[in-house]
Amino acid sequence: MPRAKYTKPPELPAIENIPRAGFRFRHDQWRILAELLPRRLSCLRAPSEYVDEAAKVPRVPGWTVKTIADLVIQMTEEAISSYLTVRPLIAEGRINPVNNRAAIQRLSEALKPFTRGCVDDETADLIPTSLKPALTAREQELATLRVPSAPRRALMLLCQTIRIIVTNFASANDATMGDRDVLEYVDFALACAAIKHPDLAKHPDRLAALIFPKD
Repeated sequence: MPRAKYTKPPELPAIENIPRAGFRFRHDQWRILAELLPRRLSCLRAPSEYVDEAAKVPRVPGWTVKTIADLVIQMTEEAISSYLTVRPLIAEGRINPVNNRAAIQRLSEALKPFTRGCVDDETADLIPTSLKPALTAREQELATLRVPSAPRRALMLLCQTIRIIVTNFASANDATMGDRDVLEYVDFALACAAIKHPDLAKHPDRLAALIFPKD
């Protein structure tokens, strides 16, 4: 039987009571990140609508997004801020294979009066005969599933979000951004935010698995 902790929904504070993390890169970090991006992105001006939107983000007076590279880095900041905001609240949510199996087992137990002759035929006929074998098959299928932990899923989402930001802007502006370039950019960005992740120098394959999922 699944452990009890998986059968209760997590209790989270109201969304209006969740303070948003305000992560910002330092100027020296910003400069290094810009150097990790294709040079062309630092030579192209950011579209005015993006500049206006970025100006709404709290920063030091006089700071503005000027280039496409600035825009990519600013959007990376926002992705990291979102991750840091939800990280303290991350828990194994209600919907996961273990909880699904627990729900099937509770339903199977509740169906016993219908399948063991404890009710009249008309009442028993309300339950399709195909339901029990279908539930059994689904429970067996769920038993084979392996789902990453919630913290790992959140880190994967962050890494893939940054990858999409970088590669989409590079592609849209006729710039080349290889996988190794993306790895170096993500690795440095996460390090700046003190987010624990596989070190690029020691475990490049592990980091790549987070950024470039095979499924």
